[in-house]
Amino acid sequence: MLLKDCVAIVTGAGKGLGQGIAEEFFKEGALLALFDIQYDLVENLAKKLDSSGERVMAIKADVTDEMMIKDGMSKVFDKFGKIDILVNNAGISLHKPTKEMSVEDFNKVININLNGPFICSKSVISYMEKQKRGKIVNIASLGGRTGRPGVGVNYAASKAGVIGLTQTLARELGPSGIYVNSICPGPILTEQTKQYSADVFASWNVGRAVKKDGLPQDVADAAVFLSSNKSDWITGVTLDVNGGILMK
Repeated sequence: MLLKDCVAIVTGAGKGLGQGIAEEFFKEGALLALFDIQYDLVENLAKKLDSSGERVMAIKADVTDEMMIKDGMSKVFDKFGKIDILVNNAGISLHKPTKEMSVEDFNKVININLNGPFICSKSVISYMEKQKRGKIVNIASLGGRTGRPGVGVNYAASKAGVIGLTQTLARELGPSGIYVNSICPGPILTEQTKQYSADVFASWNVGRAVKKDGLPQDVADAAVFLSSNKSDWITGVTLDVNGGILMK
């Protein structure tokens, strides 16, 4: 088990990529704190993974609310005695052409997708510094690397910002033994993407080198690697998990 007895927080853990990451972390032996603004989703997932409640806890958390995040992390520390891993996964998309996008639509996505990882990372630093070790994994997106069909400017800007946040935090926190990396998934089959037609999903995959569709498991496997001691000389890196759509 690559994450045996490591304490991991996964934001946006109630569904999609977050759920997939949480499930894989549990299989790898992690003690989990599932953060989500939709508490019923993480409560159900926590019960599904560990009915005893000894290894998994669910916490209602709005990643844009600093006090709520600080309180949630305090609860994690009280239960498990440490925080080893933070996966900043929570995010939303509001895809519209720029001329149809309101400032409110732009700011909402930036607030959750970029301010959220900043708030969560800022809040976890003191815990990791005390133990002189920690892993932060930020979920960015292929949309933050390059313009893609169906990616709004709000989403692309937020995910590009996550990459910049990752690199700067990695340099700042490296001397404290804290590693910071990000993952840029390509199109992944989740509840969200399945709402679109097969033609739209195919358009997102133009140029893909392999036939296999992207699944939450693919991102979860990358997150396990970057959270484990197998990546102990890797920091500030953005790992592209996209089936070869973008090779960089």
